[in-house]
Amino acid sequence: MTRSRVAESDFTLGTLRTTASHTIGVPHLVELLREVPSDAPAEQYRQAVVEGNVLGRPTLAGRQRSFRHLRELYFLDPGRAEFTALRYFWDIDPSSRPLLAGLLAVIRDEVLRASFTAIADLPAGSGVTSADLTAAVAAQFGNEMSESTLGKTGRNTGACWTQTGHLAGRAKKVRIDVEAQPAAIAYAAYLGHLAGGRGLGVLDNPWSQILGLAPGRSLEALRDAHTQGLIDLLVAGNVVDVAFPAFGGRA
Repeated sequence: MTRSRVAESDFTLGTLRTTASHTIGVPHLVELLREVPSDAPAEQYRQAVVEGNVLGRPTLAGRQRSFRHLRELYFLDPGRAEFTALRYFWDIDPSSRPLLAGLLAVIRDEVLRASFTAIADLPAGSGVTSADLTAAVAAQFGNEMSESTLGKTGRNTGACWTQTGHLAGRAKKVRIDVEAQPAAIAYAAYLGHLAGGRGLGVLDNPWSQILGLAPGRSLEALRDAHTQGLIDLLVAGNVVDVAFPAFGGRA
Protein backbone atom coordinates (compact mmCIF):
# COMPACT_ATOMS: atom_id res chain seq x y z
CA MET A 1 0.00 0.00 0.00
CA THR A 2 1.57 3.27 -1.06
CA ARG A 3 1.35 6.29 1.16
CA SER A 4 -1.20 8.92 0.30
CA ARG A 5 0.09 12.06 -1.35
CA VAL A 6 -2.76 14.16 0.05
CA ALA A 7 -1.93 16.71 2.71
CA GLU A 8 -3.93 16.62 5.93
CA SER A 9 -4.96 20.22 5.36
CA ASP A 10 -6.93 19.10 2.28
CA PHE A 11 -9.50 17.39 4.53
CA THR A 12 -12.79 19.23 4.86
CA LEU A 13 -16.19 18.34 6.28
CA GLY A 14 -18.41 18.32 3.21
CA THR A 15 -21.49 20.40 2.57
CA LEU A 16 -22.98 18.20 -0.15
CA ARG A 17 -26.71 17.52 -0.15
CA THR A 18 -26.66 14.52 -2.43
CA THR A 19 -29.06 12.65 -0.18
CA ALA A 20 -31.72 15.28 -0.77
CA SER A 21 -32.24 13.60 -4.15
CA HIS A 22 -30.46 10.26 -4.00
CA THR A 23 -29.28 7.56 -1.61
CA ILE A 24 -25.61 6.94 -0.89
CA GLY A 25 -25.66 4.00 -3.29
CA VAL A 26 -23.75 1.43 -1.25
CA PRO A 27 -24.80 -1.47 -3.54
CA HIS A 28 -23.54 0.51 -6.54
CA LEU A 29 -20.25 1.26 -4.80
CA VAL A 30 -19.82 -2.43 -3.99
CA GLU A 31 -20.38 -3.35 -7.63
CA LEU A 32 -18.04 -0.65 -8.93
CA LEU A 33 -15.17 -1.50 -6.59
CA ARG A 34 -15.59 -5.16 -7.48
CA GLU A 35 -14.93 -4.32 -11.14
CA VAL A 36 -12.20 -1.68 -10.82
CA PRO A 37 -8.77 -2.69 -9.42
CA SER A 38 -7.61 -0.98 -6.25
CA ASP A 39 -4.61 0.55 -8.03
CA ALA A 40 -6.68 2.01 -10.89
CA PRO A 41 -6.47 5.73 -11.76
CA ALA A 42 -9.49 7.99 -11.28
CA GLU A 43 -10.42 7.92 -14.98
CA GLN A 44 -10.95 4.16 -14.86
CA TYR A 45 -13.86 4.59 -12.45
CA ARG A 46 -15.59 6.94 -14.87
CA GLN A 47 -14.95 4.59 -17.77
CA ALA A 48 -16.36 1.64 -15.84
CA VAL A 49 -19.62 3.43 -14.99
CA VAL A 50 -20.21 5.61 -18.05
CA GLU A 51 -18.64 3.60 -20.86
CA GLY A 52 -18.60 0.08 -19.45
CA ASN A 53 -22.00 0.44 -17.72
CA VAL A 54 -20.99 -1.86 -14.87
CA LEU A 55 -23.98 -0.60 -12.89
CA GLY A 56 -26.44 -1.62 -15.61
CA ARG A 57 -28.11 1.76 -16.14
CA PRO A 58 -30.37 1.82 -19.22
CA THR A 59 -29.41 5.30 -20.50
CA LEU A 60 -26.26 7.37 -20.90
CA ALA A 61 -27.82 10.11 -18.77
CA GLY A 62 -28.47 7.58 -16.01
CA ARG A 63 -24.89 6.29 -16.16
CA GLN A 64 -23.52 9.83 -15.96
CA ARG A 65 -25.82 10.66 -13.05
CA SER A 66 -24.82 7.52 -11.14
CA PHE A 67 -21.14 8.30 -11.63
CA ARG A 68 -21.62 11.90 -10.49
CA HIS A 69 -23.35 10.83 -7.28
CA LEU A 70 -20.72 8.22 -6.45
CA ARG A 71 -17.87 10.62 -7.19
CA GLU A 72 -19.44 13.32 -5.02
CA LEU A 73 -19.74 11.02 -2.03
CA TYR A 74 -16.65 8.83 -2.36
CA PHE A 75 -14.18 10.81 -4.55
CA LEU A 76 -13.27 7.70 -6.63
CA ASP A 77 -9.80 9.21 -6.85
CA PRO A 78 -6.62 7.58 -5.52
CA GLY A 79 -5.23 11.10 -5.11
CA ARG A 80 -7.58 11.57 -2.15
CA ALA A 81 -6.41 10.08 1.15
CA GLU A 82 -10.00 9.43 2.22
CA PHE A 83 -10.65 7.22 -0.80
CA THR A 84 -7.24 5.54 -0.76
CA ALA A 85 -7.87 4.42 2.82
CA LEU A 86 -11.42 3.33 1.99
CA ARG A 87 -10.10 0.98 -0.70
CA TYR A 88 -7.43 -0.35 1.64
CA PHE A 89 -9.87 -1.33 4.38
CA TRP A 90 -12.51 -2.36 1.83
CA ASP A 91 -10.37 -5.28 0.70
CA ILE A 92 -9.32 -6.25 4.23
CA ASP A 93 -12.82 -6.80 5.62
CA PRO A 94 -15.81 -7.16 3.27
CA SER A 95 -18.20 -7.29 6.24
CA SER A 96 -17.25 -3.70 7.11
CA ARG A 97 -18.05 -2.30 3.67
CA PRO A 98 -21.46 -0.79 4.54
CA LEU A 99 -19.94 1.09 7.48
CA LEU A 100 -16.85 2.13 5.51
CA ALA A 101 -19.07 3.66 2.85
CA GLY A 102 -21.26 5.25 5.49
CA LEU A 103 -18.30 6.88 7.22
CA LEU A 104 -17.14 8.65 4.08
CA ALA A 105 -20.67 9.53 3.00
CA VAL A 106 -21.37 11.12 6.40
CA ILE A 107 -18.26 13.23 6.05
CA ARG A 108 -19.24 14.37 2.59
CA ASP A 109 -23.00 14.94 2.97
CA GLU A 110 -24.38 17.41 5.52
CA VAL A 111 -27.97 16.23 5.07
CA LEU A 112 -26.99 12.67 5.98
CA ARG A 113 -25.14 13.98 9.04
CA ALA A 114 -28.18 15.94 10.14
CA SER A 115 -30.48 12.95 9.71
CA PHE A 116 -28.40 10.78 12.02
CA THR A 117 -29.51 12.83 15.02
CA ALA A 118 -32.93 11.18 14.63
CA ILE A 119 -31.53 7.71 15.25
CA ALA A 120 -28.26 8.23 17.13
CA ASP A 121 -29.62 7.58 20.62
CA LEU A 122 -32.48 5.20 19.82
CA PRO A 123 -32.33 1.75 21.41
CA ALA A 124 -32.48 -1.28 19.15
CA GLY A 125 -36.01 -2.14 18.12
CA SER A 126 -37.28 1.44 18.11
CA GLY A 127 -39.42 2.40 15.14
CA VAL A 128 -38.13 5.07 12.77
CA THR A 129 -40.26 6.88 10.21
CA SER A 130 -39.40 9.07 7.27
CA ALA A 131 -41.02 11.92 9.18
CA ASP A 132 -38.53 11.43 12.03
CA LEU A 133 -35.61 11.77 9.64
CA THR A 134 -37.20 14.68 7.82
CA ALA A 135 -37.68 16.51 11.12
CA ALA A 136 -34.01 16.05 11.99
CA VAL A 137 -32.94 17.52 8.66
CA ALA A 138 -35.50 20.31 8.89
CA ALA A 139 -34.15 21.31 12.30
CA GLN A 140 -30.91 22.33 10.60
CA PHE A 141 -31.89 23.15 7.04
CA GLY A 142 -35.65 23.68 7.07
CA ASN A 143 -35.40 27.31 6.04
CA GLU A 144 -33.22 26.36 3.07
CA MET A 145 -35.27 23.51 1.58
CA SER A 146 -38.74 23.24 0.13
CA GLU A 147 -41.32 21.00 1.78
CA SER A 148 -41.13 18.52 -1.08
CA THR A 149 -37.34 18.36 -0.90
CA LEU A 150 -37.45 17.81 2.84
CA GLY A 151 -39.87 14.95 2.29
CA LYS A 152 -37.43 13.32 -0.09
CA THR A 153 -34.61 13.63 2.43
CA GLY A 154 -36.61 11.58 4.92
CA ARG A 155 -37.13 8.75 2.45
CA ASN A 156 -33.62 8.87 1.04
CA THR A 157 -31.80 9.02 4.36
CA GLY A 158 -33.96 6.19 5.66
CA ALA A 159 -32.74 4.10 2.74
CA CYS A 160 -29.15 5.25 3.40
CA TRP A 161 -29.18 4.14 7.03
CA THR A 162 -30.69 0.84 5.94
CA GLN A 163 -27.78 0.38 3.54
CA THR A 164 -25.24 1.08 6.30
CA GLY A 165 -26.92 -1.35 8.71
CA HIS A 166 -28.38 1.12 11.20
CA LEU A 167 -32.00 0.48 10.20
CA ALA A 168 -33.88 -2.60 9.04
CA GLY A 169 -37.17 -3.03 7.24
CA ARG A 170 -38.84 -1.50 4.20
CA ALA A 171 -42.13 0.27 4.86
CA LYS A 172 -41.63 0.07 8.63
CA LYS A 173 -38.05 0.61 9.71
CA VAL A 174 -36.57 -0.17 13.10
CA ARG A 175 -33.26 0.78 14.68
CA ILE A 176 -30.72 -2.01 14.98
CA ASP A 177 -27.37 -2.10 16.75
CA VAL A 178 -24.24 -1.71 14.67
CA GLU A 179 -21.21 -3.79 15.58
CA ALA A 180 -18.21 -1.97 14.19
CA GLN A 181 -15.34 -4.27 13.26
CA PRO A 182 -11.68 -3.23 13.52
CA ALA A 183 -11.47 -2.19 9.85
CA ALA A 184 -14.28 0.35 10.29
CA ILE A 185 -12.78 1.57 13.56
CA ALA A 186 -9.38 2.03 11.94
CA TYR A 187 -10.89 3.88 8.99
CA ALA A 188 -12.89 6.21 11.23
CA ALA A 189 -9.73 6.88 13.24
CA TYR A 190 -7.71 7.62 10.11
CA LEU A 191 -10.37 10.07 8.94
CA GLY A 192 -10.16 11.65 12.39
CA HIS A 193 -6.41 11.92 11.98
CA LEU A 194 -6.84 13.64 8.60
CA ALA A 195 -9.21 16.08 10.29
CA GLY A 196 -6.56 16.96 12.87
CA GLY A 197 -7.53 14.63 15.71
CA ARG A 198 -4.78 13.20 17.88
CA GLY A 199 -4.71 10.42 20.46
CA LEU A 200 -8.21 9.36 21.48
CA GLY A 201 -9.39 12.43 19.60
CA VAL A 202 -9.22 10.49 16.33
CA LEU A 203 -12.58 8.99 17.31
CA ASP A 204 -14.05 12.18 18.79
CA ASN A 205 -15.86 13.48 15.72
CA PRO A 206 -19.30 13.43 14.03
CA TRP A 207 -18.63 10.47 11.75
CA SER A 208 -17.28 8.11 14.39
CA GLN A 209 -20.68 8.32 16.10
CA ILE A 210 -22.08 5.97 13.49
CA LEU A 211 -19.77 3.20 14.75
CA GLY A 212 -22.11 2.71 17.69
CA LEU A 213 -19.30 2.61 20.25
CA ALA A 214 -20.41 2.72 23.87
CA PRO A 215 -19.25 5.77 25.87
CA GLY A 216 -15.71 5.33 27.11
CA ARG A 217 -14.93 2.50 24.69
CA SER A 218 -12.73 4.45 22.27
CA LEU A 219 -9.46 3.10 23.67
CA GLU A 220 -10.75 -0.46 23.66
CA ALA A 221 -11.88 -0.05 20.06
CA LEU A 222 -8.47 1.26 19.02
CA ARG A 223 -6.85 -1.68 20.79
CA ASP A 224 -9.02 -4.04 18.75
CA ALA A 225 -7.82 -2.38 15.55
CA HIS A 226 -4.23 -2.55 16.79
CA THR A 227 -4.57 -6.26 17.56
CA GLN A 228 -5.61 -6.83 13.95
CA GLY A 229 -2.53 -4.96 12.72
CA LEU A 230 -4.57 -2.12 11.21
CA ILE A 231 -3.09 0.68 13.32
CA ASP A 232 -0.17 1.14 15.70
CA LEU A 233 -1.14 2.07 19.24
CA LEU A 234 1.03 3.12 22.17
CA VAL A 235 -0.46 3.90 25.57
CA ALA A 236 1.79 5.32 28.27
CA GLY A 237 -0.05 6.69 31.27
CA ASN A 238 -2.43 9.35 29.99
CA VAL A 239 -0.66 9.61 26.66
CA VAL A 240 -2.18 7.77 23.68
CA ASP A 241 -0.30 7.64 20.40
CA VAL A 242 -2.01 6.34 17.27
CA ALA A 243 -0.16 5.69 14.02
CA PHE A 244 -1.28 4.52 10.61
CA PRO A 245 1.68 2.70 9.06
CA ALA A 246 -0.15 1.90 5.83
CA PHE A 247 -0.52 5.63 5.14
CA GLY A 248 2.41 7.18 6.98
CA GLY A 249 0.20 9.02 9.48
CA ARG A 250 0.71 9.46 13.23
CA ALA A 251 -1.80 10.83 15.75
